[in-house]
Amino acid sequence: MNENDQRALVRDRYGAIAAGAAAQSCCGTPKPDDMARRMGYGEAELAAVPDGANLGLGCGNPQAIGALQPGEVVIDLGSGAGFDCFLAAAQVGPGGRVIGIDMTHEMLAKARANAATVGHANVEFRLGEIEHLPVADNSADVVMSNCVINLSPAKAQVFAEAFRVLKPGGRLAVSDVVGLKPLPAAMVSDAGLLCGCVGGAARPAELEAWMRQAGFVDIRIEETPESRELIKDWAPGQGVEDHVVSAVITARKPGTSEGVAAMKKLEVYDPAMCCSTGVCGPEVDPALVTFAADLKWLAEQGVSVTRYNLGQEPQAFVANPEVVREMEIGMDRLPIIAIDGHIVSIGIYPTRAQLAAKLGIKDPASPCCTPKSGCC
Repeated sequence: MNENDQRALVRDRYGAIAAGAAAQSCCGTPKPDDMARRMGYGEAELAAVPDGANLGLGCGNPQAIGALQPGEVVIDLGSGAGFDCFLAAAQVGPGGRVIGIDMTHEMLAKARANAATVGHANVEFRLGEIEHLPVADNSADVVMSNCVINLSPAKAQVFAEAFRVLKPGGRLAVSDVVGLKPLPAAMVSDAGLLCGCVGGAARPAELEAWMRQAGFVDIRIEETPESRELIKDWAPGQGVEDHVVSAVITARKPGTSEGVAAMKKLEVYDPAMCCSTGVCGPEVDPALVTFAADLKWLAEQGVSVTRYNLGQEPQAFVANPEVVREMEIGMDRLPIIAIDGHIVSIGIYPTRAQLAAKLGIKDPASPCCTPKSGCC
């Protein structure tokens, strides 16, 4: 199924839910309030939203983890009938603003009608895809989403867009479903499970790689094992709870005052090794010991350093198209080193001086000055 077909499938499914032509949940329950309670919403929250705003479509409570403050601007990806938007509007107050984005006309109509009944002047709903947000750059304090990103066929682009619209220092607060282990082929090809927030669940390593590529820092993906009791009811008898689980996903866009080095991201795509650094076993390559020490030094300078081991984290390799292209040429292209998402070294482990030069950091051990200073 190509991307356009997947979006059309999801759009039709959720349009039917909004219109009342399908069960009021992607996740198998006809009682939205019961569903919301199991996701962590309280009675006061359920009572605070207009009738019809809660359709039971979610797997958590993102506005709760977003720590919303008065006056903030919040964007909700896949806002549906507006449930989380209305709760967020109460938290940011009249000085704040909430923008819901949804690609389904029926959901937008329902959300706008709900807003009109309660007179929320600080909430608006816009038509758009979460991969192409109709929002200006650097305009939001918080981007939240509730069990929607798993439905996207282009998740890396979703995170890139979220990063674009966030202000420096802005926060990402997402409740979503993540994969515990690969789904059987029958589940992957099941359109109902795709629309039901199971078939499109990504592994945590993939999500982290996409977020780092977008530029996010302070990334946390916390699985909630207790959600398996909820998830098993989404497709009774199919064992989906053994393959996916709900997770709390948070991250931050670096602030402008954090400095150039703090915003740099160094990613190392290692060949399959016995451990995360290769510094293990009876015959350790001295070059790997030196490289590990160099990476530790870079981290102390404020660089975000991440290593991916092909034997342990193949999803991270698949998530980076540039890395995949190099590996298709030959496995001897590993290790691959990327800075801020761009490959800077192939097939070797660079020295500390080489890495420092590429990152624009002065290495005290080097007699040279910083790059382009004229003394090197």
